[in-house]
Amino acid sequence: MIFFVRDTLQIGPSGSSFTAAFFILAFLLMLPQHLFQRLYKPNIILLNMGLGFLLVTVYYFFFLNYNGKSATDAGYLIFIFVFIALLLHIPNDVKDTLVLVLFLYSLFCNITLVYSLLTDPNWSPGMRAAVSFSIDNARPGGNPHMTARNGVICLVSAVVLMPRFSGVLMKLFLFFSALFSIAVVVLSVAKSSYLGIGLMCFCYFVFRFRFLSALGSVGRFFTYRNIFMLILGFLAIRYFLSLYSNVLDILINYWGNFENKIMDVVFTALGVKLSATANIDYSAMGRVNGFEEFLETFYSRDALMGRGFKSVYLDIPLLESFVAEGIAGFIFFASFNVFLLIYAIREIRRGTNSLTTFLAFFAVSMSILLLTGGQPTEIAFWFPYAVFIRFLGVKYLDSYSNRGISQTQALSN
Repeated sequence: MIFFVRDTLQIGPSGSSFTAAFFILAFLLMLPQHLFQRLYKPNIILLNMGLGFLLVTVYYFFFLNYNGKSATDAGYLIFIFVFIALLLHIPNDVKDTLVLVLFLYSLFCNITLVYSLLTDPNWSPGMRAAVSFSIDNARPGGNPHMTARNGVICLVSAVVLMPRFSGVLMKLFLFFSALFSIAVVVLSVAKSSYLGIGLMCFCYFVFRFRFLSALGSVGRFFTYRNIFMLILGFLAIRYFLSLYSNVLDILINYWGNFENKIMDVVFTALGVKLSATANIDYSAMGRVNGFEEFLETFYSRDALMGRGFKSVYLDIPLLESFVAEGIAGFIFFASFNVFLLIYAIREIRRGTNSLTTFLAFFAVSMSILLLTGGQPTEIAFWFPYAVFIRFLGVKYLDSYSNRGISQTQALSN
């Protein structure tokens, strides 16, 4: 949304100051009337592990920082702590509306992305889908990973919301929104998001899928009214494709490019040529070099304390936490993500409510990023992590017995 307003609509100044202003405005809107008077209980284990890593990061930022103390890095660290603190003030009943809000917001962002692409003279079919930055010296094409993540959020929230609505029209709207989101993810050509969706599907079939339950749902779905609406929906798709026949060809072409990229990655990492056209993938080669950097650090005197805050960019966050912040940073960061995955899988099995189910699947999709891109201190990791800390694996949200544990439990200062 920030990039659409700033870079597509050309509202506001270019640069990180505009982004910071958006964050500050969001924090002001989150301010409660009972500031620091009533705090809601988060996931204590995730909170301790997360704060442990963040405090280690703050120490390294001030005392083991050989690249200079960037105002942007300092601002992002402050934003992370402020966001965690404000989330502790969010009441528990937000679970009933938050997924719907996330769905509508992410769907709107998907639509604005399409508008941005159609109005961008520098974009053409075949390029990665992203809002082009208007900042000077910004890389061309924007950041497709943000595009893909928003598509994943819309996809997961749409699927999670389907059981909540009984109306056929609403179910069809959610279904086609999910298809639209998949198209956005495909257009982004973000391999990590493709793998994340695949991992979510795998976890669903392993931990959640029940054949008899699915069979009963299919039987209840095939009523005359539902079949009629489904036929209308597919006729609408067919009509759309008849008007814009190149849309399907473009998506198929993107998928073919993805398959070629996978062949290149396998060839780069393992030296196995699975196709005649396989070639070196320089992005994968960077991660191979990053692994070598990790091994070099592991067998050096830097293994204990690391090389310093953001001393190296490996594009493998899990390994970079060790290379940059030593054993302490790695233990906190790795432990946080291990416990996060445990809580996510537990919630996928239980399906307690729509919010925790959404967060569980989204956490699973994000786990791919630990090995495929980014840095462990990035705000793109820690804003979702803060939401996981507040709502995922919290006992009074996990309770699905009829004893009715109160959702107004709070910790008073």
